[in-house]
Amino acid sequence: MSPRARTRAPQDGADRSFYAAALAAADRVALEEARHVEGLGEEIALLRVRLRRALADHADDTKLIETGMRLLIQSLLAHHRLSPKQAEDVTDAFGHLLEELTEAMRDVEQP
Repeated sequence: MSPRARTRAPQDGADRSFYAAALAAADRVALEEARHVEGLGEEIALLRVRLRRALADHADDTKLIETGMRLLIQSLLAHHRLSPKQAEDVTDAFGHLLEELTEAMRDVEQP
């Protein structure tokens, strides 16, 4: 069976997908629901909420903030399928934003 072969639905109705075997029953139900979600809208919204929380709770952790922003950028790029030039512009804009946030945090830390 090739690595790209599709998993077929089991005949007895049991969920035997690659990930389902490692999940609790409630999570297997959630996995089935997740299979029907299209696009990245909810994931992007969740990333934004988590990034805002990270900024509020861990503003001095620039690695955490940078990682969150990078993940959000990658998700937005995938969601909108931007051209390479648009992707570069978005990345540059977020880079400038991160620099401004870092500078603002320094200003707050200094008396």
